[in-house]
Amino acid sequence: MGIFHNSGQEKTRGADTHGKTDTRMTIDPSQPENPPNEESSSADATLSSRTLTPVRIFLRGLAVTLPAILTVVIVIWIFQFLNEKLVEPATWTVKFLISRFVDDSVPSPELVHIEASPPLELCGTAYLVTGDLRRTYFEFIAEQKRQANAAGLESDAPPDWNPRQQNRAEWMQQRANDVAGDVYVRLGPRAVPYHVYAEVARITPPGQMPTSAHGVYMEYVAERYLGSVIPLSVLTIFLIVVLLYFMGRFVSARIGRWIVVKFEEQFLGRLPVVRNVYGSVKQVTDFVFSENAPVEYRRVVAVEYPRKGIWTVGFATGESLLEVAIAAGEPCVAVLIPTSPAPFTGFTISVPRSEVLDLNITVEQAMQFCISCGVLTPKHQRMTPDALKRFVRSGIMKDPAAIPDESRSQAGAPSLPATPRGEGDRN
Repeated sequence: MGIFHNSGQEKTRGADTHGKTDTRMTIDPSQPENPPNEESSSADATLSSRTLTPVRIFLRGLAVTLPAILTVVIVIWIFQFLNEKLVEPATWTVKFLISRFVDDSVPSPELVHIEASPPLELCGTAYLVTGDLRRTYFEFIAEQKRQANAAGLESDAPPDWNPRQQNRAEWMQQRANDVAGDVYVRLGPRAVPYHVYAEVARITPPGQMPTSAHGVYMEYVAERYLGSVIPLSVLTIFLIVVLLYFMGRFVSARIGRWIVVKFEEQFLGRLPVVRNVYGSVKQVTDFVFSENAPVEYRRVVAVEYPRKGIWTVGFATGESLLEVAIAAGEPCVAVLIPTSPAPFTGFTISVPRSEVLDLNITVEQAMQFCISCGVLTPKHQRMTPDALKRFVRSGIMKDPAAIPDESRSQAGAPSLPATPRGEGDRN
């Protein structure tokens, strides 16, 4: 069975036990193929003359639009996954840390409630004030009464229509809007300033108002200092990148690497459940991100699996086990065999290094080949009819028409009776 590669990248399957080398002829895939013959032209004419039925038209439209739709769906799924698992928790952490520096909430027991207090915007009468403001408010009421008595005004109107009641509400609202005011809204054991609560309440949808002082300040930070959550998310991603960079610089230093190793051994290595999970994850990440990997794990290879004569595409991930290599008599390679059409799962096999064939394709091309179940083949790896004829004429490959008879004779199967001359051709 022949295998073909680009010029300058000849691959061999290795030497056998007798020292013989299996050489491969180098084929340039860029070599122009022969012009199409009459048979291919007639086949193209037959294909183009097919009647376009509604089902065929629908399938063509689906084939055109489905890749774009699936691409959008996959991108949205990846974005949602990253946003849910990484961006949102990191954003919440940044908001929480910043809110701790601007938190001006006070314990609720330190404040007092005014009897028959005038209502305020967004919170009604559910607010507290300081003792000084309470005394000032009652002095304001007393002054109102003195002025009314001096003017000889009597108010028999209902309280809602009482001008003095409206003046009190306006006076309290003005004091509450003051940044340095003494009006607070109670949220559990702590109370937040009214101007902070009001700013968050104006931008929060109904039913989603935070019920704690820390929650209010977290939303207040996002709106007051960053404008919205989107700039905060961008800032969070930037901080994550900067943190990872400085973490890498820290670990690159000798003292930093020593601290990390000691932390892993003395703390994580002693936790009963964490040490097993962390150890496995650590080995995988060290292998993937190691700068001095002994084996290039991004190699795309082909091995004869599950039996001789059947070739399977896989990924060489590293050296196999020592005992397997001893039993095979030569070093073995661990090969990940992906499954179609979901190459994210698969199984690992150990193959002797001499039986591993390196393919001249990239990892992305191999993934496309696997996901499409062999439909999407790299252009330079396609076996066209003209290429097959050229290889047969050059002696690199056998004539496919002669392979079935040869296979049956080697397996001991009876050969088919020859057609008497003259019966198969009446001309």
